[in-house]
Amino acid sequence: MTPTRSTSILVGVALFCLAGCSVVDSHGTATEVATEAVRSRAALARRAADAVLADADTAALGPEGRLDALAEAAASAGRDGTVFARRATPDGRYEVDVAYDGVGSGGGFVAAEVHIRLCVRLAGAVDPNPGVTMVDVTCGAELDRRPGRIDKVVRLSD
Repeated sequence: MTPTRSTSILVGVALFCLAGCSVVDSHGTATEVATEAVRSRAALARRAADAVLADADTAALGPEGRLDALAEAAASAGRDGTVFARRATPDGRYEVDVAYDGVGSGGGFVAAEVHIRLCVRLAGAVDPNPGVTMVDVTCGAELDRRPGRIDKVVRLSD
């Protein structure tokens, strides 16, 4: 093998390795970006749910109206969530299960695009201090029938 040919092969192998590393790094970056976005929207929804359940107008509504108000707080503009379950509990708390989908793009030689989903339950009581909690839940099967693909389901924390 000539020195020129072996140099060409080594350069080709080096470029292939760099491209492969770029794809892995790009995928990781895209995953981090999308995960942070859905977690941020869920945190925003929790604050909105606290405000709605503490509102006197919500207190004046019946149980179905309270659930509607909580679902709207969890899913409306800026939060862009999909409510897939909702219920009033016997102890006076209201719960909504919400999915937040996000897309992250990574940079690099080969840019990756990752589709992430976070599913949470927001729960609280109609009260001046509603104590809204947010926990991870299993995503509803009906979400799989929605258009688009999900590459990874994430949790509130790692």
